[in-house]
Amino acid sequence: MNATMTGRADAGVPAELTALRERIRALPSEARAELEPLMDDVLEQAMFRSRVLTIARDALERYRLDLAAMRFDLEATRRERESLRGRRGE
Repeated sequence: MNATMTGRADAGVPAELTALRERIRALPSEARAELEPLMDDVLEQAMFRSRVLTIARDALERYRLDLAAMRFDLEATRRERESLRGRRGE
């Protein structure tokens, strides 16, 4: 039994899957033996998707911050350029 079935890795797992896992644990041993490996796979995929979504959200947030910094730099560069043009014209 891996960490997904022992309850140590429930981060990112929907409550419905956790409830289903508990129902499978309550089944007779023959049915449980058939369904537990499938449930392990489902939980592993759910946790993987959760990790991927978290990485994507973090990357998007980083992109937004980088974009804001670039916009600030662009505006500062434009102001400096206009300031230098004004000095040259005097």
